[in-house]
Amino acid sequence: MAKALNKIFWGSLLVFLNFHINHFDILPDFLGYIIIFLGLTDLVSYSEHFSKAKSYVLILAAVSLPLIYQFEVNMAEPIEMTANAYGLMAIYIGVAFVHLGFVYHFMRGLMDIAQENPFKPLEKKTRTFLRFYIILTLATQIVSMLILIPYALSIGLILAPLILLLAIVSFIVEIMLLVLIRQFRSISLLEEMK
Repeated sequence: MAKALNKIFWGSLLVFLNFHINHFDILPDFLGYIIIFLGLTDLVSYSEHFSKAKSYVLILAAVSLPLIYQFEVNMAEPIEMTANAYGLMAIYIGVAFVHLGFVYHFMRGLMDIAQENPFKPLEKKTRTFLRFYIILTLATQIVSMLILIPYALSIGLILAPLILLLAIVSFIVEIMLLVLIRQFRSISLLEEMK
């Protein structure tokens, strides 16, 4: 189990980190999702939720493949909300919900593992974290959807501080997810050494 959780940790870290050189992602999310998929495959025997999470990860891997190359965005120019911009934002919102599906099933799988005695201390923490993650994702996507509404463009400046706050909290929560995976890995490593 420790090796599988280690794969999921490193795959998630690869997805979390974004480094671009000449608009190319040198740490492609696609590779991270493949590593996560391999880790989930090793955990399927512990919970059916890991099997369900694999489906979401495959979708995320497929969607992230074209994002290896990032087009240049000139932030000095005002952003025009064209049909393409609305379509792109809708895709990102859809991807966020697919990612939420992955995290939901992954965390439910961890909660199934947490029923076992050595992992019991992480059960409540995992359950609380999952609830917070769902609420944060839904709040972020609701604010994002408000931007898609044409009249909301005028209130975009009002929403800007809220969007910034949600982005900072989301960043912290993703780090907390990595820490939680590491905690499960540490306990499973200790159990394997016994």
